[in-house]
Amino acid sequence: MRHLLYTNYNSGHAGLSNVVMSIEIGVILAHLTNRFLVLEGNRPPPANIVSYDGRVSNERPSKVTDLIDLPVPWAELESVDLKGLDSFELTDRALGDTAFYFPRTLDLSSADARSFARGRDQWLTVGEELDRIPVLRLTEDPWVPGTDPAQRQHRNNLCFYSYQFYLDDELRRSVYRLLERMRPKPPFAELARRVAADIGPFNAVHLRRGDFKVTYGVTTLDRQPWEAIEALDQIFDRKDPLVIVTDERDDPFFREITLAYPHHLFVDWHILDAYGAEFAGLPQTDSLSLAYLSQLVAAESKDFIGTMTSTFTALIQRYRGNRGKHEPFRFLWNELPEPGAPFFRGRHAISNCVALDRGVMVEEFEGPYSWNRVSQRLNPAWMREWPESFLTPQTLSTGALAGMGGARLPPLRGSGRQAGATAAPVVYLTFENLQIAVRSRNADHLRRVGMTFGARPGDSPGNVIAEWEVVPIAGNHVVLQDGQPVGQTHDEAELGELLKRLAVPVLALARRRHAWLRGAAFARAGRALVIAGNLGDGDDSLVEAMQAADWDLLEEGVVAIRIRDQIVLPFGGNDRPEGAVGHRRSMPTPLANLVVATQQLYGRNALAPLSPAVAVAELITASADFPVDRDRAVDRLCRLVEHRPVAKLQFSKTEQAARLLSDWADPIHPNGAP
Repeated sequence: MRHLLYTNYNSGHAGLSNVVMSIEIGVILAHLTNRFLVLEGNRPPPANIVSYDGRVSNERPSKVTDLIDLPVPWAELESVDLKGLDSFELTDRALGDTAFYFPRTLDLSSADARSFARGRDQWLTVGEELDRIPVLRLTEDPWVPGTDPAQRQHRNNLCFYSYQFYLDDELRRSVYRLLERMRPKPPFAELARRVAADIGPFNAVHLRRGDFKVTYGVTTLDRQPWEAIEALDQIFDRKDPLVIVTDERDDPFFREITLAYPHHLFVDWHILDAYGAEFAGLPQTDSLSLAYLSQLVAAESKDFIGTMTSTFTALIQRYRGNRGKHEPFRFLWNELPEPGAPFFRGRHAISNCVALDRGVMVEEFEGPYSWNRVSQRLNPAWMREWPESFLTPQTLSTGALAGMGGARLPPLRGSGRQAGATAAPVVYLTFENLQIAVRSRNADHLRRVGMTFGARPGDSPGNVIAEWEVVPIAGNHVVLQDGQPVGQTHDEAELGELLKRLAVPVLALARRRHAWLRGAAFARAGRALVIAGNLGDGDDSLVEAMQAADWDLLEEGVVAIRIRDQIVLPFGGNDRPEGAVGHRRSMPTPLANLVVATQQLYGRNALAPLSPAVAVAELITASADFPVDRDRAVDRLCRLVEHRPVAKLQFSKTEQAARLLSDWADPIHPNGAP
């Protein structure tokens, strides 16, 4: 009998998905060489070991072979006697730096082969001479317990199979059919299908925390919950159930995410809570088997977004593709540092070196293989899975290479209208990368929305987090959401301001890094002055007086200030149409001064400085997000007044008040002293 002695990645001292990937390579190579597979290092992965408050026993941890059927004859090294048999080591290099090709007659000088290799210069196959050798070896450098496997870059057996094997259609078809039989053992597959079906249609996210906090070259410790929420909002509807796959449910990082997505569940805990008896009846009931079940459930999601450089994410993406789901490979954020950037455990300077569009890697280059077309900073052997691995009906029947082939992104989620219904024209209320879709069959309604928010009919949808429709009902202009009224006005001229008032709670809950103040913002010489509170109205408005005093209007009604960099952010950015409110200047502007204004019928105009504590108390009365997010609203106001001068304005005559404010906030007086 001829044998293939294959060492599992890091002798099995690795994460669950890494071990699955590595064993796949051994299985495929044993199949292509028609050899008996001898596995070295078939041991339980040491990662993903969690006690779940004592509800899971890890006394008998799972090996991958306890969870997945192997479709070739195999045995562990300890049970096979290979002593005295001639052997040959196939390579002394890491598998990610090599490529196997079968049959041995393939032309490796072709442009296609060069594209497949993507710079690899070692091609491997098994010719007639090697066929006669009793034992072929594909082993690794010895792993020393207690050392960090991630620091070993030499001679390891880790690679995605689609990047490893260059095959003709016939052999590729045989490999696809082989891997189709390398499937979850029936009890695990059946329970995962039941859990997914009981949840109903859902979206899923894999957000890796745990070991990423101590891994070099990732940014886990510097990422914020709002960044994850932004990524989720780009593709998910908050009304849909969200299945969260993570290794640290109790990390405070998840609190804001679960508030934003109220219909959420942590899949591992959900299995224990709702299917405890069924889980206890499985052949393996440790935390590794629970992690594998979580992976299988997530693969049944409508849509999915994961963590870059996580092979756990990668296999969920592959399993989804195998199921015929549209899988564009979405990621929460870029995980790679800039070339030469210093990094420490769990952090490095956040970078956009791998460009993402709604989580999907932007194709920057051309080439027949997916790994040719995206950022070449990626290590294609393990940093992400590729669509060339999908076991689609076509690949299973023909052996044709699977791949995206430049597939377009799916359309954004719909509004839930009945099929065949004619949608009303729409404009998009835009704030940063968030949008609220506003529909109306009344062109004047849309024009007024455009004047208020810098929106135009025909703008493209992006990250739509809410959908409204303005309809006439009993003489009122009523705003509907999901068919239910959320606001109304008698006066059509007030429609824009009504929509702004309705938008603030929605946006404030979606973007918790901003302070939202009722008032107005003005700009001069590239610096912003925000006046919160009562600015008067009609012909006696402080807004009109400030504009007459040569201040540009940035925003009126509600003003958003991004706390981390103290930037005033007008609705619609700097793309407002001519005729829109404040069209002379609508771009993000650094905050210089804050004022809390109170109008009085009689009395002198007065401007007095406020201490930070008093300033916060005054600003609370003008805070538009305080009613929906009290604790955070106060915290944001505290941070807002730490480094910016704040004053109290009492005014009766707007022209005099505008002069007083202009003198105080003049850019040549940076301290803003009244």
